Formats: sequence, C-alpha cells, structure tokens
Amino acid sequence: MKKFAGFFILALLSIVILGSNCRPPIVEGIVVNIQHGLYDKAYDLAKQAVVEYPNDPEAWYYLGMLEGRKGNFVEMNQAFDKSLAIGPKFKTEIDQDRFKYFAENYNDGLKNYYNKARDEQDPEKRKQLFEKAADKFLNAYEADPSREEPLTPLSVSFLESGDTASAEKYLLQSIAKNPKNDTLMVSVGDFYYKTDQVEKAKDMYQKALAVNPKDVEAHLAMGEIYAKEKDWDSAIKEFDFGMQEEPNNSAIPMNIAIIYYNNEKYQDAIPYLKKTIELDPNNKDMYEILSISYLQIAQKYQDQYNETEKPEDKQKYEEIYDNELPFLLDAVQKFPDSALLWNNLGVVYAQKGNKEKAQEAFEKQKELEGNK
Repeated sequence: MKKFAGFFILALLSIVILGSNCRPPIVEGIVVNIQHGLYDKAYDLAKQAVVEYPNDPEAWYYLGMLEGRKGNFVEMNQAFDKSLAIGPKFKTEIDQDRFKYFAENYNDGLKNYYNKARDEQDPEKRKQLFEKAADKFLNAYEADPSREEPLTPLSVSFLESGDTASAEKYLLQSIAKNPKNDTLMVSVGDFYYKTDQVEKAKDMYQKALAVNPKDVEAHLAMGEIYAKEKDWDSAIKEFDFGMQEEPNNSAIPMNIAIIYYNNEKYQDAIPYLKKTIELDPNNKDMYEILSISYLQIAQKYQDQYNETEKPEDKQKYEEIYDNELPFLLDAVQKFPDSALLWNNLGVVYAQKGNKEKAQEAFEKQKELEGNK
C-alpha cells in the first residue's frame, strides 16, 4: 500500500492540480480534462481561456504546462512569463516545470548522445549523435533559459554536426551570461579558430587575457596564431609565458624549439629541444631535430675554421662532436628504426676519424631506408 501511496503523491506533484476558489468555468474545465488525462481537450480549452480571461494567471499557467507536455518549450515559457507578470501565485509550480524539462533533456543529451558522440569513431554516426545531442540541449535551454549548463555542449554539438551559425549564436549567448569567464572566452576563440575566423579568434583570446592575464590556454592559442602569421617574436613570448606556468607541458618547449629550428637558430633551439626530451623522452622527432641542430652548429664552426683557421673555431666544432657522440649512441638505442639518427651517428664518427664505426652506421642507415 505504501508504494501506491508514494506513486499517487508523485503524480500529484507532477500534474499540480490547484484549488478551484473563484475559478472561471472554462479553467475548471481545463482541470477536469487534465484529471482524466484528456490533455488535448485541456490544451484547446487553455488556449481559449487565455483569450477570454487574459488576466487570469492560472489559465496562463495551465497553458504553459500543457505546452511543456507537447515539447513546445518556447511557448511554455511565454505562457509562464505571462502568468508571473500577472502575479507570483504559480511561481513554485512554474519553477518545478522548468527544472523538470531542463533536467530531463540535459541529462538525456549528455548521457545518451553527447558523451557517446565524443567516443564514436565513425564520422557519420558521430555526426548523427551530435545532431541528437543538439536537439536535447536546445530543449533544455529553451525549457529554462536561465540555466547556463547546456550552452557549451549545445554549441559544440552544433559545431560538430556542421551548423556553425547556431554554434556561434549560443556561444555568444554564453559569453553574454558570463562576461568574466575567461575559460569560456577561450572556448569561443577556439571555435572561431577552427572555423578559420582568425581575427575573431584573436579578439576573443585577447578578451580572455584582459579578464585573466594568466590564462595559459589563451597565451598558447595566441602563440599558435602568431606562429602561423610568422610573427616569431610574439609567438615565442606567448609560449614562454605558457612554459613558466606549465613547466611540465612538453608541447610548449617543443613549439619554441621548432620556431627556432625553422629559422635556423639552432643554438637557440637546443635548450628547448633538451627540455622537450626531458619531459617527453619518447619523442623521436625531437631527438632527430636535436641531432641535426648539433651538426648544423658544428658545421658552422667548421666552415669558419676552414676560412680563418682560428683554433677556437676548431675547438668548438670538435667539442660539439665529442658531446654529440654519446647523445647519438643513446638515441639509436632508443630509436633503432631511425635512419636519420644512424646517418648522423655516421657523420659524427667520420668527423672524429673513426671510419669503421662510421661505415657501420651508414650501412645501418641504408638498410633502414631500403626497408621503407
């Protein structure tokens, strides 16, 4: 018996049938039809009731409630707002209805579509899941526009399903609700960057930094933009800041190293290459680039010595070869499939006059290249 009593109480809470004190007959008819589960008839009467009794908050409340049952959440809130404008009598019921539809749709979108979409590998299935997620999150937001939670996943869902205009619309609404949220501003900047709206992206990242000058993600994003624009000094400045704030993030010194390397500033690149390898010892690319950087610097001093015969130049390149040898021996043990590292090891052995070891290294290089 207790179970049935509990169910009856829940039913009463969800339907919310109110007292009939001074209730117009047509509004009473709405209530009777709801009690008998005749929601379509109740809906028709509610639409008629608000015309006949436009100042009756109960009529507007029931119209809103019945619009909500149909999934018409914009219309639901329009009716609720009119009820509240007349008076606060039904505020508790309205808040409950709004939260109910918000929670149902938000949780459904998150659990059954959005999270699954992010893990889905098939592009078409992934898109379909994001489309369904967008529908649910939009319902949640329309059910209770005061809630901010649906806006970011809603925007991501629209973006992933190809509706960039809607994605931008709701991202900007989210910013309007959170004008001091730098993390959200970075997300909007990322959206613009992914959709090739670079100037808008820069503006949003700069707004994020105006709110929080230590926002690392904004600094790194600006660094990436500056690097693509070949504004190397600005890019390095942004990455350097990120490196100070996130000293264990190997991607940051790697970005700086690549900028220096691509600009043939090998000496400047070396400390960042070493730092990257320290943080990410399995990064074969950085081992290869560091080995090339050592050889380029050594070659520079060797060329200078050939021109000037200054002993200090000879000492410098010989010292580099001496230091690079143990590095390369360790590198080929760690990455025995790298033809480039074996080649560079052969070069170092040749420069040090060890022809036999050089030949072995070059043969290993040719063997690997032949297997590709």
